[in-house]
Amino acid sequence: MVDRNVQAATARLRKTFRYPGDGDDGSDDGTPEVMDEQEQETYIAALAAQNRQRNAQFRQLLLALPLLASVPYALHLFLSSSSSPSKDRPSPALFSLLALTSLASTVFLVYRLPPSVTGVRFLDDLAPSSHSRGGKMGAGIGAGERSPLERVLPWLNAGLCGVVGVMGVLGAGMGLGWLPAVVYGVVLVAKVVMAGVDPEGELSALRYGFKGA
Repeated sequence: MVDRNVQAATARLRKTFRYPGDGDDGSDDGTPEVMDEQEQETYIAALAAQNRQRNAQFRQLLLALPLLASVPYALHLFLSSSSSPSKDRPSPALFSLLALTSLASTVFLVYRLPPSVTGVRFLDDLAPSSHSRGGKMGAGIGAGERSPLERVLPWLNAGLCGVVGVMGVLGAGMGLGWLPAVVYGVVLVAKVVMAGVDPEGELSALRYGFKGA
């Protein structure tokens, strides 16, 4: 996801992408002193492609996380279905069903939305890509292009995480009450971090043109 090579390339290109003749600090790190416009475009495109590939790989890990977390709830649901209900605590079966619903919602959001889009407006507005693209949230599906379910589900899932957590505190979940909230939080943080790595947007601002071109 976040690769030091991208950061190093950004630092190099801040030097390489300055206008030719703007001066030299005397350092030589092996990067050409001048890139023509085509070379700049090619280099930026290569870095952007590497970043998209890393994001896609990390997206697969984010899909696996809620799927793995669903295993104890599935077992808990199976065991609770054969036990007698208690009036002193919430239904363990209902608790497990709600937890599985939250984790399924997280899987859907990870699968449906682009890797760097959370679906939560104020989080997506923090991404550099949202500013460089006129407020559109990330590369891919913008706020106006998502279905009503995709716009509402992130908030519903957050509320569902809270309900499951409270039920767990009240004794329905055997210590598993806040796991869906933790999983969803990890997904949101990971997406925000991925959105913060935008080599195409950052390096495009450093491009220069040749005098007289």
